[in-house]
Amino acid sequence: MRWFFLLMGLYFAPGLLAAGDGNDHNLLKFKSRKTNMPLVQTWLAESDSFEALYRKLENDFDRFGESERMVRSIFYRSHQQLFHQYRQFTLDRDALTDGLYDCVSGSLILAALLDHFGFSYEVIETSYHVFLQVDVKERRLLLEVTDPHHGFIADPVRMEQYINTYIEELGNQALWEGAVNEFTVVLPAVYQSISLQNLLGLQYFNQSIRYFNEGNPIAAYQFSVTALKFHDSERIRNFRDFLKQELMLAAN
Repeated sequence: MRWFFLLMGLYFAPGLLAAGDGNDHNLLKFKSRKTNMPLVQTWLAESDSFEALYRKLENDFDRFGESERMVRSIFYRSHQQLFHQYRQFTLDRDALTDGLYDCVSGSLILAALLDHFGFSYEVIETSYHVFLQVDVKERRLLLEVTDPHHGFIADPVRMEQYINTYIEELGNQALWEGAVNEFTVVLPAVYQSISLQNLLGLQYFNQSIRYFNEGNPIAAYQFSVTALKFHDSERIRNFRDFLKQELMLAAN
């Protein structure tokens, strides 16, 4: 049952068929974002909830430093202060203002905090999901943001079981296939380490999928182009090319 919950926390709907949430004003939000500021500083300027979280974490860091206890604090305090309800296709702003998050927006905030406090971490992108791995004093931790109660994983056995689930997916099925208006979108299977910047790109990619699902291929294409600037990956290029083809067919 636990794995079913985790697999529901995908940053795309299987087959690109699930309905998205949110409003078109997110387009304006992206255009007005302060891209020249570090993420943490931007969020401090824009969100009282994030500022309250940050102040608590600053106090925790004075006590615990770069330790497993501090990573645990980042994970659980973020859920207490920000991550209140899972919702697919959400942005970091949705978490900061409304408590709504998914695996990409939640992992982005956790990763930015880990980065800010000087931790060594990896963002792992899989075909359907994103999670974080943190190395603290020769000990590896795993952060599954969509599981607020059990998503801080320090036990090596549980961690191996968790990771094996995604490794097995790569060998057992062809992922990212969906029929759309007699055309087929084929996006490659993925299991790889990505950067914080790449994770930002996945947020834009999410919006591309969301707007496509909502019947707005122009906005979907625009977001796919922006996503590539942050995360130049094969599947984003494939989806951008598919959207471009769809727009050309519609124009003819």
